[in-house]
Amino acid sequence: MNESLKKILCSHRVKTAAVTLPLIVVLLAVAPKWLFSLLLAGIMGLVIYESWPLLFGEEDSSLLQGLVWGLSFLLFFAAHIGGIVALSGVLSLAVLVLVLLLFEAGLEAESLPRFALAILFILYLPFFMSHLLLLWDLPEGRTLVAMVFMVTWGGDAFSFYCGTYWGKRKLSPNISPNKTVEGFLAGLFGGTFFALLLTWIGLLNVDWNIAVVLGLAANFSGQMGDLFESFLKRSQGVKDSGNLIPGHGGFLDRVDSVLFAAPVIYYGYRLWVM
Repeated sequence: MNESLKKILCSHRVKTAAVTLPLIVVLLAVAPKWLFSLLLAGIMGLVIYESWPLLFGEEDSSLLQGLVWGLSFLLFFAAHIGGIVALSGVLSLAVLVLVLLLFEAGLEAESLPRFALAILFILYLPFFMSHLLLLWDLPEGRTLVAMVFMVTWGGDAFSFYCGTYWGKRKLSPNISPNKTVEGFLAGLFGGTFFALLLTWIGLLNVDWNIAVVLGLAANFSGQMGDLFESFLKRSQGVKDSGNLIPGHGGFLDRVDSVLFAAPVIYYGYRLWVM
């Protein structure tokens, strides 16, 4: 066996995937919605904990942090019980609450940047992640949730291995020096492949051309999500968001692409299929 390939196959990245992917498949196949929501809420809590320093640094604002945590889980709970209407309503409420906090702070120099970061935080994490719950409630919901993970993580595998072997041209050297144009294109191909695979084996009941568009769009968005997290980490001078997952860093390092892909598949499915 080629030494480079052997090294890749024995890496923590592959070993972690070999353990987690079967668990996710079983979860999506048999779990009730309440269990899926509970596990997702736990993951969201870990992601919020990891992500706070990436956006706010070491700033200590217990009031702002407490509000963002509370609003984040309120958004998630709204998506669980009321779908997109409740989620949109609570998002409007969250913006109003943060505006009131901004007014209370007065004209301090840091008030507006902190307000903008808080809005970004709520959109980036609980709002985007809540779309996995919205997907679950759609026809073929379990398959659509599986599609999010397959298109992003499967595409990431294509991107990682093709970029390792054949990557020459840097995609965005200032943000993520290891990413290549070749890896990016391989990721798009991989995302499309898994979307078509779900259609071919009959788990996803959409036309093949819609599967192609959803796969391409979701993988592209997922790769942008990965780059966005790399931007946040580079701005704070850190390599990984955490170290809880061997070979992947933190939970945010594993779901950064999922966060951006889930809304794309949700709105794309509702627009072109329903």
